[in-house]
Amino acid sequence: MKRSGDKGFTMVEMLAALFVLSLILIFVFHSSMLLKYDRYTAKMLDRMEWELFVSQTKMEIRSCDKIRLTYNRILLYKGDSLIYYERWGSYLRRRVNGKGHEIMLYNVRSFAFEPVPQGIKIRVVRDSGETHEEEIFLPRPIPVEAGE
Repeated sequence: MKRSGDKGFTMVEMLAALFVLSLILIFVFHSSMLLKYDRYTAKMLDRMEWELFVSQTKMEIRSCDKIRLTYNRILLYKGDSLIYYERWGSYLRRRVNGKGHEIMLYNVRSFAFEPVPQGIKIRVVRDSGETHEEEIFLPRPIPVEAGE
């Protein structure tokens, strides 16, 4: 109980102030954890996207009849279809017979396909500077042409 001449805080005022302070600290702590988690998940999503791309590309490359590597694209001949992967802006896209627009990878700074013994090597550099490389082994002889 306060008297007219007393100075200071009452116990209820102190408890209310501590309660508000604890809420603020909890919010700040959990916010920092969410920011760290967000950075971690973005990196993991990039990795998962790369692994999915490699898996799908392996299946497609291994099932084609002929492969042609050019400066900025890979052309896969499969029956009457021409499937190609090319860089489009900051994306790596897939098209079939010049139609469609399937984004395979996001945030791509550069990419390259090059022949290696019994396969093809894929190298992608992301906008973040991260580099991914994968060699795709061709279990059967598929003609690979390097061109312009």
